[in-house]
Amino acid sequence: MKKGLYGIAVCCAMMLVACENQIGNKEPESKELTAQLVKDVDKDELVEVTFSMVDFDMTLKEMGLGANTRASLDGNVSYLNVALFKGETKAYEFTQTFEDENFGNISAKVVADTYSLVVIASKVEMEIEALTNIHPTGEKVNDTFYYYGTLQKSALTAGTVNVSLNRAVARFEFQTEPKPTEVKSFALELTGGSMSFNPVTGLGVGSGTQLSVIDQSNKADNAIIHCGIYTFLPSSNASVTVKATAYNASNEVVKSHTFTNVQMKPAYNTYYSGTFFQSDGTWAVTIADVSWPESITNTYDLSGN
Repeated sequence: MKKGLYGIAVCCAMMLVACENQIGNKEPESKELTAQLVKDVDKDELVEVTFSMVDFDMTLKEMGLGANTRASLDGNVSYLNVALFKGETKAYEFTQTFEDENFGNISAKVVADTYSLVVIASKVEMEIEALTNIHPTGEKVNDTFYYYGTLQKSALTAGTVNVSLNRAVARFEFQTEPKPTEVKSFALELTGGSMSFNPVTGLGVGSGTQLSVIDQSNKADNAIIHCGIYTFLPSSNASVTVKATAYNASNEVVKSHTFTNVQMKPAYNTYYSGTFFQSDGTWAVTIADVSWPESITNTYDLSGN
């Protein structure tokens, strides 16, 4: 299965270039955490390298997500992290945000050596705490893509390396029939996923409970509720539990139901749709999400519940 960004691989190229250590007119945010790696190093051992996301805008255009402009990235990928590790120790980390003038191109001087390379592209700000532990700086996981591999010294000093970013997350997507007028918020509580990611294994770290609350107060009366929650899965075939709850303006429960044994896979979208509010409802419908390379589809019917 191809798990590239929105179904198409996005390339990062590591190229030797004659350039200044900057992103446009802005210094890159660099975290050199191992001074011993660069202490007393002869300047001839340093190389200027550019980490570049090649044709990133074009990839989004080909997927129909926007024009071939920087604006097409807005709302899709907003943060970029590139980290070089020696063993378990982080030697360099460079970060960018969508607001940076040259988003997707990071230039810096590094010691010519062989490293483990980690690239993270996400909708939300991410922290590379360790080689095997990457997590959002906030409280929610969102769409995230990654690369992990070995960056050889020969590539830094004599060539170009192309890598593909794979989707790191799984998504549970949920759709109801038209909601009652009294429903003003809707919550999805997922148990069995993770807030942390290990790029070496491509899986989540541990498991716990995540909560996503979606405001419905500005939605039209009888609007359909369509929402989702992202997670890092601790195994390649995971069974999670999802509790869906609708609340009124006083935060009182209008309807709640817990879905058990929900099947999820990394880079897959699991889509549930059907009758939620109608206790005597019998209809159900399943729609695959075409922006994901693969989908696991389910229907539900809460008749009698």
